[in-house]
Amino acid sequence: MDSRGIPQGPTPPREPEGHNEAVFLHGDLDLLIIEAKSLPNLDLSSEAVRKCMTMGNMCHPPFMKGLKSHSGKDKMITSDPYVSVCISGATVARTRVIPNCENPLWDEQFIVPVAHPAHKLEFVVKDNDILGAELIGVVEIPVHKIVSGNTINDWFPIIGQCGNCLKPYPELHISVQYKPIGANRSEKRVNEDGTAYLGIPKTYFPLRKGGSVTLYQDAHLPDGMLPEIPLDGGKVFQQSKCWEDICHAILEAHHMIYIIGWSVYHPVRLVREATKPVPSGGELSLGELLKYKSQEGLRVVMLIWDDRTSHDKFLLKTVISLP
Repeated sequence: MDSRGIPQGPTPPREPEGHNEAVFLHGDLDLLIIEAKSLPNLDLSSEAVRKCMTMGNMCHPPFMKGLKSHSGKDKMITSDPYVSVCISGATVARTRVIPNCENPLWDEQFIVPVAHPAHKLEFVVKDNDILGAELIGVVEIPVHKIVSGNTINDWFPIIGQCGNCLKPYPELHISVQYKPIGANRSEKRVNEDGTAYLGIPKTYFPLRKGGSVTLYQDAHLPDGMLPEIPLDGGKVFQQSKCWEDICHAILEAHHMIYIIGWSVYHPVRLVREATKPVPSGGELSLGELLKYKSQEGLRVVMLIWDDRTSHDKFLLKTVISLP
């Protein structure tokens, strides 16, 4: 209670001194996001404003038409919560959205490989909305509390944007366990023929042979700009030209072209300073080049990053235009 005798909510935990340094996590995070309770109703104010702005409507509390409670009355709408897990600014997991619920039950488990220097693990509780997510609050777990590998399973207060406890004092029930990379090295996996399995465990697809990866220092650099990088066996790393190699790979493809990208800008020209002869078609833009190859009978497949902020919402334009 405060000096006036008014009950107060739980006090956010304070970090002890000496735990301000980042800890490098290399291993797996076993996360179980179980449930939350007493979440605030963020849809109440936004829906009330919308109704007040509608011609001919009075400012009544928002209700969901057609959704009845046990008493036969319309239910009041409320938040559509979900939880995102963030570490060092990167979102590594996210639950499903539970519509119209102040006490959601997710019961979702995530095994997340991590290689991050971090101070804390953040569980960000948000309200899903047609115009984008609205922050409800955050649960923060300091990294020094999980590096021991012990399981933390408890209810945590959800803290607001300004570091204050929200009302009606919402909480999040989660379980967290950190497993360092060397913890299970004694458990060797084997193939059906008894040979050692060299792949990464718990992946979606099995290990396959025949693939290759080319590493680049930069997309394009003039010759002689980089120092020599020694490799094993007395070899020296040979710097290649990424854009030029991509152009040649597309032009020399015979069956299929598969492009995966965060953002693919089709008007770009891949080759601008050719260091070797470019086959016919190399002067085309990326989009024209892909159409050119598709007209030859090749299958062209593209997987482009996309999320809800990449589209126009009513009169709100959320697409970022490239210059």
